[in-house]
Amino acid sequence: MIKKCIIFLFCLGLLFSASVTVFAEDTYQFEKIQGGYSVLTGKVEKITNGRIKLTKISDDLWSDIIGTQKANYIILDTTNFEDTEFCDGDVIRAYFQTNIMLDYRTEIDEDDYTFELLAYQRKDQEISVVEMAKFLEGIGVLNGYEDGELHLERNITRAEFTALMVKIYHTYTSKEEDEIEFPFKDIPKDHWARERIICAFANGMISGKNKDTFAPDESITIRDYIVVLLKASAKNEEQRKLLLDTAKTLGGYPDGYLKIAKGNGLIADQLPEKIASRGDIARILYNAYNHEATITYIKAAKPVIYLYPEKETDVNVKVSFMGDFTFTYPEYKDGWAVTARPDGTVISGTTEYPYLFWEGKVMNYSPEFDEGFLVSRKETVSFLEEKLKILGLNEKERTDFITYWTPQLIKNNFNIIKFDTEEYASKASLNIVPQPDSIIRVFMVYKVANGNESIKKQQLSAVERNGFVAVEWGGALEE
Repeated sequence: MIKKCIIFLFCLGLLFSASVTVFAEDTYQFEKIQGGYSVLTGKVEKITNGRIKLTKISDDLWSDIIGTQKANYIILDTTNFEDTEFCDGDVIRAYFQTNIMLDYRTEIDEDDYTFELLAYQRKDQEISVVEMAKFLEGIGVLNGYEDGELHLERNITRAEFTALMVKIYHTYTSKEEDEIEFPFKDIPKDHWARERIICAFANGMISGKNKDTFAPDESITIRDYIVVLLKASAKNEEQRKLLLDTAKTLGGYPDGYLKIAKGNGLIADQLPEKIASRGDIARILYNAYNHEATITYIKAAKPVIYLYPEKETDVNVKVSFMGDFTFTYPEYKDGWAVTARPDGTVISGTTEYPYLFWEGKVMNYSPEFDEGFLVSRKETVSFLEEKLKILGLNEKERTDFITYWTPQLIKNNFNIIKFDTEEYASKASLNIVPQPDSIIRVFMVYKVANGNESIKKQQLSAVERNGFVAVEWGGALEE
């Protein structure tokens, strides 16, 4: 797992009510599916037709234990691939079967041993869907049809995908069939997948099209496949509750589940409403078996929320994102319920506060500096004064922003600064009730520069403040 830490400071000023998104206290981490295979990266040396030698090139990309033995190389059986696919000196990431070792010791040295190559990926190249499917076929997950073909273009049915999930996760139920209130009248006792559908239902993996219909022969969307996959991955009641709570925090069904899947590297740009083909399923399952989730954390060190209603108003504030609170003040109890005054004072209980405070960690946010500004130390204050005014911050908000961030920025001779509000808003949503007439969000990211960088100048749009206005500001240092 790769971790990238970003120091994140966030201040939110609201000229009336809004709902804010906050870090969930827990997040759901998908555990990749385990199987009888291994993954190693090494250099290719052709031996004979149908076999290659894969040699260790780096400790970081190799394991000392292969199967039950130690070695700096392995022999791979490549009979399911074209010999022309491999050349001496190629660097590949090889996926190979380890629960069965093929015996070629009559042909090679006694210390050599051979494993079946399931799939491979060349350095810096994406693996194809066909290769993903070959990998799944090799470990016994995906089966071909009577003609021997996988037919990745065909759609997968609700019965097929349910049976597949039960097979992958070795799902079972200790109850007899007559002990389970099985509601689906369209799954007769002689249906080929009845036993596995019963197991999936008993373990909370699936639900029907309605209370008594499963529709086993209907196709399934990518959206619903993802939901079932995530439910299947929750191995106990604690994990199931965490999955449900995280999905609710991120938008419920189906958005919350899709966000979890994207955050864990199971899907990328697939359209959730698309009918899932066997190729789509192969890609998702391949990721489920092999993904290493790249998780980035933003450390929220000083988020502050100001509320400015036009008249004294009761306001509910919530913050939603994938991550964790580390501190809130006043205490955050499934949101803040406060009374806000036009001067920005907020009242919680009997205590007055100048603002609402929270800090925490936001997951899966990594800014891209494809545009922005190269700013020197001496230009920092004037730069912020100019840009923050354009972005709609008033004098007090600009002063608060500048007095906090300038001491951080001038530690460096140069910084590349970007106002990354759109991307940030996709990671941390803002909800305040009642709804403000205008919402201004300003989120600055920056990184240390040497002064010689060339960067596309970011175009900023002026924002007007009308009626009840919500103003949010914050920032992050990429480290």
